[in-house]
Amino acid sequence: MTPVDTTAAGDSFAAGYLAARLGGASVHAAALAAHRLASIVIQHPGAIIPKAAMP
Repeated sequence: MTPVDTTAAGDSFAAGYLAARLGGASVHAAALAAHRLASIVIQHPGAIIPKAAMP
């Protein structure tokens, strides 16, 4: 993984965490999902990544 742009890293982490928790995930699983999403987001320039890059 090569970070390209950290814009929206925190926002994507929060969104991933909340989405996972609302979907019934445990705190630990939600944190992992959030980390995964943020790690994908920072590999693309800008705050919005291509839909095809979404996990």
